[in-house]
Amino acid sequence: MERRHTDVLVIGSGFGAAAPALRLAEAGLRVTMLEKGPRFGPGDYRQTQDPKYVLRFLKGLTGEHLSLTYAEALGGGSGFYEMVSLRAPTLAFSQRDREGRRLWPQVLSRAALDPWYARAEAMLGVEQIPETEVPKSGQVFSLLMRRMGFSCDRARYAVRNCRGSGFCVTGCIFGAKQSLHLNYLPQAAALGADVVCDAEALEIVPLDGYALEPADRAPASSRYAVRCRIGGRTGVDVEYHAATVVLGGGCVGTARLLLASRPYLRYLSPHVGGNIAFNGGLKMAVLLPHDMPDADMFVGRSHPGVMSYALLESHGATISTTKPLPLQLLAAGRLRRRGSDPHRAWWGVEHADLMRQVRRRAMVVATLGLTPPVGRIALDASGAARLSLDDDAALLAHERPLQTLLEDRLTRAGCTLLGVDPVDRAGQVKKAPWFTSAHQVGSCRMADSPADGVIAPDGQVFNYPGLYVADGAAIPSSLAVNTSLTILANAERIADGMVRRLGVVA
Repeated sequence: MERRHTDVLVIGSGFGAAAPALRLAEAGLRVTMLEKGPRFGPGDYRQTQDPKYVLRFLKGLTGEHLSLTYAEALGGGSGFYEMVSLRAPTLAFSQRDREGRRLWPQVLSRAALDPWYARAEAMLGVEQIPETEVPKSGQVFSLLMRRMGFSCDRARYAVRNCRGSGFCVTGCIFGAKQSLHLNYLPQAAALGADVVCDAEALEIVPLDGYALEPADRAPASSRYAVRCRIGGRTGVDVEYHAATVVLGGGCVGTARLLLASRPYLRYLSPHVGGNIAFNGGLKMAVLLPHDMPDADMFVGRSHPGVMSYALLESHGATISTTKPLPLQLLAAGRLRRRGSDPHRAWWGVEHADLMRQVRRRAMVVATLGLTPPVGRIALDASGAARLSLDDDAALLAHERPLQTLLEDRLTRAGCTLLGVDPVDRAGQVKKAPWFTSAHQVGSCRMADSPADGVIAPDGQVFNYPGLYVADGAAIPSSLAVNTSLTILANAERIADGMVRRLGVVA
């Protein structure tokens, strides 16, 4: 097996990986970044909803009651997210578990993260969307919220010179979306960082005495071997040796790698793979009342540009809307008239009439919630990842009061409620309850001690100095807003501590 050496090995290239790669490269260290997915960027994107194109990059892990979506490509999810860049509300940081323990470490709060939010926003060029650029879907959503008695705020985006093409989630061909391809990644590469794509990290093995009890180790032995495969199944095996390893492969990828490495990392916390939070919430479809203007859901940004915080304090949730795009209606869920048989309602004249109204009269009202961290990833006997829920009742306890309130307000506003049936790849209706998310965090969460989490507040894995987690896996709770900016801000914070700890000057 070929052996390569580097000062810092960063696994992943998304929001949690890019900041450490750049900051450590700025400090003069040799940085190597491994990305499991292909080298793909703004010049390669297509304006299409062809599943064969989308599934090259957007992957999923599905369990009996939960499905998680994530990206595998250079830049991670930054190439395919909706640009929404929001600071998590203060309320998110005060969440507690069933025993009353704070989910976030004591040293971390909204105020503590604010300087790092500011740095991340400056790098991405985050700005509030102007009123003139709110798409038609957002304008109509604002009118609906007002009719329901809720206020709205314009969102903040990582974007410059948006053309409103509406293909945000398949990659912006104009380079308007400020993905990591336009800032962190090229800056790190210009400083000498080596970015290797189609490279999958398989396991992490400690070197130089790391098989010893933690108390018997010397700090100078903080070195790891990371065994990788470059070029896919038919590629070559390579072993990287590094003094510092940063895991930034996302909530799913980082948990999977650490679980696969448990035979070598014997002192890992038992929390690895558990405590997954995912902004659990509702997706409710309605037909707008006839006295409201058409929304034209397929035009403009994929995100509506506005959202409501009106239920954050009372119900722990924000409200927004998503476009009922054809790909989602076919692959993820189907709409039907309420009261109709979900196994027979997708055919015939009545369904055809409903589909004719989808583009202009249908709206999907979606919530993101401060739901408990109850997801879990484990490896089966073959080494494949399996996803499950520890407590779906806790999720339903959050969802049901919210659903009751929204259904009442939507009905009073004159909307016609539709049925939404999640389906699997074979087109079969999924078993209730069913939750989906692309905002998963926490599989290797930060905590004040190994009894409560996997990594310390500085990002280092408990009992393994020099091994860091800097991505969404570190975030201990749901946020009720899109997770990307919080992941990036926390990664900036961790990277700054790494530079200081290593005694180098950026």
